[in-house]
Amino acid sequence: MDGSDMRADRLAAVAPSMIMELVAKARALKAQLSAIAEVLRRHPHLWVQSDDIYEHLMFDDHRFVSSLNVAPDLKPRALLVNGVSKVFAMTGWRIGYGAGPASLIVAMNVVQGQSSTHACSISQAASVAALDGPAEFFADRAKSFEHRRNIVVDALNGIDGIFCLRPEGAFYVFPHVGGLIGQTTRDGAVLKDDTAVSAWLLDKHHPSTVPGAAFGLLPHIRISTAASEEDLRSACVRIKATVGSLRVAA
Repeated sequence: MDGSDMRADRLAAVAPSMIMELVAKARALKAQLSAIAEVLRRHPHLWVQSDDIYEHLMFDDHRFVSSLNVAPDLKPRALLVNGVSKVFAMTGWRIGYGAGPASLIVAMNVVQGQSSTHACSISQAASVAALDGPAEFFADRAKSFEHRRNIVVDALNGIDGIFCLRPEGAFYVFPHVGGLIGQTTRDGAVLKDDTAVSAWLLDKHHPSTVPGAAFGLLPHIRISTAASEEDLRSACVRIKATVGSLRVAA
């Protein structure tokens, strides 16, 4: 089950015409990354951006592995990015950071320095305190999000027209809503795509989702599980009730 993961065969098909390849890892399996690394070695013009921000939010006993753990020879053309907004729940502090070749970091500073102000000193100090502080809560937090994932995925998979894979990290699920597209609402509107499904759910029973079109992932919607169990259960009940009101278009 690979879902929408980056796979070596997918990368190989487009690599010759690409300028930079971004490899983001919600699940970072060694075999998967090793296969991708082999493709990258054949195309030295490709760079790797490794998004490690969910490294402490892995589920089902998966262990996080970063790109350079698997392929350290790619270090001269790799950028590791991370931040404090996820496992530390410090979204409002607006701190992200990267590590890569000195020439790339200098160029990034030039671009960033001319486009926005830098992160404030208070946010930087708070982030250092978080990164240097205790890490014992990581496991408990991951288990909590794993439990919430299970609640939402199990509920969504009990709704006709919706199918949801079980993500192995982070705090989002991306249910496939293709079974709802083409159906007609009680108001007589036909749901033409995932954007229409997302807007209709919000309008009728108020669960907030994001259309998959925003991520190039049609026909899915994104649901955040960063909410209380009570709110997540309530949202799933409302989604089921809303979907139950549809009728197949003639």
